[in-house]
Amino acid sequence: MSSTAAILEMIKGLSFKGKKAAAFGSYGWSGESVEIITEELKKAGFEIINGGIKEMWNPDEVALDRCKDFGKSIGKIMGETIK
Repeated sequence: MSSTAAILEMIKGLSFKGKKAAAFGSYGWSGESVEIITEELKKAGFEIINGGIKEMWNPDEVALDRCKDFGKSIGKIMGETIK
């Protein structure tokens, strides 16, 4: 997560106040990265619009369906039409 941490640190200095965001990711061990990223996005001024999603490595069809639903929910929140 070191490159992600660097990006999250960099964006704190930019003007993202009020912009919408949500974290997502896969994990192989503990899975806390989505929560950590969400907290860092909040610190950078983002409005968190979804609690995020995390799935184990190599997701199965059920996990992929959850990811697709996550993406669709973000699209709806952002006012986009999802087909």
